[in-house]
Amino acid sequence: MVKKLPLFFLSVLLIVFIYLHFRVTIRLEKKINLQEQDIEASLKYIEKLTAKLNQQQPLNEEITKSEKLRKMLEGYLNEKKEGNSEKKLKVTIDELQDELNKYELRKRFIPDITPVSGEYAVSQRFFQKHPAIDFAASVGTEVIASAAGEVISVYEDKYFGNVILIDHLNGYSTLYAHLAKALVPSKRFVQKGEVIALVGNTGNSTAPHLHFEIMLNEKHLDPDSLLIDIETE
Repeated sequence: MVKKLPLFFLSVLLIVFIYLHFRVTIRLEKKINLQEQDIEASLKYIEKLTAKLNQQQPLNEEITKSEKLRKMLEGYLNEKKEGNSEKKLKVTIDELQDELNKYELRKRFIPDITPVSGEYAVSQRFFQKHPAIDFAASVGTEVIASAAGEVISVYEDKYFGNVILIDHLNGYSTLYAHLAKALVPSKRFVQKGEVIALVGNTGNSTAPHLHFEIMLNEKHLDPDSLLIDIETE
């Protein structure tokens, strides 16, 4: 009996060692997988930036800022005329431009552009138990801010993986999840359309995609009701 005790303890120690070794191995594999995903996304992002630099459009093909402003002013003026056919308009270009600038400023902070820059497919729509839209895209696809605002938090979540939360300073906020890599830190102001992250497959995710949420005063909205450029099937 006395001789069997050391053997028993050795067996227990061996089992504990194997268990701890297994846990450490799983953690290392998970960490390596995240690092590989980060590297893959970063390399694709660098390749895309390089391609953009090599394929810039000539300046004469771009619409100048003044031309864009003129077209918007003309459209605005026409709308005013239609609503005031019996009244003579007494408004100056400066007043129109001032009103247009205010409108553009407000619009900058409304999350109405699709947060994926590149090819994607809507893999899941908004419903009660899934208050978001999922955009399936390859790892490394650029994620852009749907509106201007302050990056409130950049963090890692067990379910959502790498996450970015943006406050748009007008009651709206947006959340971007399952990211391979965040490219902006917290407490930073970002512009509408600015690249903030890369699509990934982190957290509880079975394939690379972006989980995108829009909230107004902390209440979830269907992104379909706001996004003006989302591709429909």
